[in-house]
Amino acid sequence: MQIRCFKCQMPIALGRDVVAEALELVKKENLTHYDVRCPKCRTTNRVAKKQLSRMAPKVKTEKKK
Repeated sequence: MQIRCFKCQMPIALGRDVVAEALELVKKENLTHYDVRCPKCRTTNRVAKKQLSRMAPKVKTEKKK
């Protein structure tokens, strides 16, 4: 998942594992967003719960026959 810092416009990459952990934390603590710090300017960027859920890795379910 790619986001862009709203202050310095630096692209920030979030891996699938980070997105999955962030979504888990947001759901567990009933938050509306997840905070990501920019590595360049250290500004906190908010990522909405809805955006995290769209980009989360899909869990494969096995079909029983």
